[in-house]
Amino acid sequence: MTQSTGRRKTDETSPSEGTPDARERIFLAAERLFAERGFDGVSVRDIVQAAEVNLAAVSYYFGSKGELLLEVFSSRARALNRERRALLREAEARHGGNPPLADILRALMAPPILWRDPATGKDTASRFISRAMAEVTPDLRRILESDVSHLRGFRAALSRALPHLSEPEVCWALHFTVGLPHQCTDTNFNRLKALSEGGCDTEDVAAVLERAVRYAIGGIEAIAAPARLRKPAAEAS
Repeated sequence: MTQSTGRRKTDETSPSEGTPDARERIFLAAERLFAERGFDGVSVRDIVQAAEVNLAAVSYYFGSKGELLLEVFSSRARALNRERRALLREAEARHGGNPPLADILRALMAPPILWRDPATGKDTASRFISRAMAEVTPDLRRILESDVSHLRGFRAALSRALPHLSEPEVCWALHFTVGLPHQCTDTNFNRLKALSEGGCDTEDVAAVLERAVRYAIGGIEAIAAPARLRKPAAEAS
């Protein structure tokens, strides 16, 4: 998720109504509107109205609405993955290059879960990423299906922490764990609140993260269990 398709015209002369921060205003307005309404629910006119720029500014700075979506997604994904890598490096530094499983999983899941907290100033970015991945466009799908560079460091760390697992099993473990933060969206949390009749506190993101880490550890331990323990009861008998 490191590709960038935006035009990034920051050194050229901008349209007459373009102020020095016009590009950023378009970016932030698009991110907020896409997060609230989805890609198909937002028009270019909606974006320029919210950003207070002229219609030509979107084309000038980003090209099309689709290119603007990819630019916002790529920018936010790069920031999220930089934070993940930084947390993993810190864990590796604390443990001589071999952090325990819980620290690896926490580094992987902390940014997408903790960003939900408005206090981080990243809650709009979090909602945007969740919405974009739920309503993925064909261009965005191509990026998501091919760009796994941000996961390779975690694969290596998990392989070191789980030497008894084969590489395919490590990849399965990583695959399922990456999916856990995607359950922490407003829609899924509203369903959880309904299921628990308000008993589950989804606003305490630190507690949500720790639950997700414990759940992932349990799942990985199950993967690592002897095959006979994972057979259905009918087969085991």
